[in-house]
Amino acid sequence: MTGTGSSSGDIWQIDIELPDKSAVEPFEAALEDVVTGLSSFEIIGTPGWRVTAYTAGEPDRVDILARLGTAAAAANIAVPDIDVSPVEERDWVAEVERALSPIHVGPYYVFGSHVTDPPPAGSIAIRIDAGQAFGTGNHETTGGCLQAIEALCAVQAPSNPLDVGTGSGILAIALAKRLGATVTASDNDPIAVEVAVENAGLNGVGGLIGFHLADGLDHPALEAEAPFDLIVANIVANPLIALSAEIASALTDTGHVVLSGILSDQADDVVGVYRANGITLKDRIAIGDWVTLTLQRD
Repeated sequence: MTGTGSSSGDIWQIDIELPDKSAVEPFEAALEDVVTGLSSFEIIGTPGWRVTAYTAGEPDRVDILARLGTAAAAANIAVPDIDVSPVEERDWVAEVERALSPIHVGPYYVFGSHVTDPPPAGSIAIRIDAGQAFGTGNHETTGGCLQAIEALCAVQAPSNPLDVGTGSGILAIALAKRLGATVTASDNDPIAVEVAVENAGLNGVGGLIGFHLADGLDHPALEAEAPFDLIVANIVANPLIALSAEIASALTDTGHVVLSGILSDQADDVVGVYRANGITLKDRIAIGDWVTLTLQRD
């Protein structure tokens, strides 16, 4: 544990890295009555999760360590290393607006409600604000997926697409606006599904997208809509590998798969697993440390 002195009026932050999602709940429960806020996020590219807690003033280290010891015992893991530090005073509204500047990928123009300039003429405008679900358009993986989707649409527009792990709904919304056709989407997080439904409505395509709470493709509505001629999944490498057989079985003979949330050094593993399921690499888009893969039937 690290930390420096500060006045009691400051906001402090406690960061805890956990080995997987199953450990999150015991740690949140251990801290919830002594902190002013809690958040938890998947550490992209790994099975790990990060819990961040905030306190008004410097936390009592002895009490925090005791609580974390109890949580670790409940989760059957070793007490994790943590970091305690004061939160720097910043203009968070300005920071968020800078981070969420509009992006233009092919015909897609993704912007937040803080942007007052009109979208470029002829663009496919998608309004997405930062919220409780992944996907604002600013992450490299979302940009890679939009590039891959447009490359496919420019040659042969899909007629029955599926967005797995839809998050904020951004890719499903992009498909619905691009195609003017029905899109199916799923996520295993009920909050994400609620956010995606709201975002689709704000973008005028709520009637075109069927959002479903599902683990991967395990839902009667998805089974009824299969096979799909495009399956998009912007998740992370390990779940993509685990879903490879399901995705392969739900794909038409001439269909395509777009996968992202994959770090560069994970791409070959993902490609190998899908190849074993009869789906081979067609194109690869690298943006920073992230890769988006387009695959097709052998």
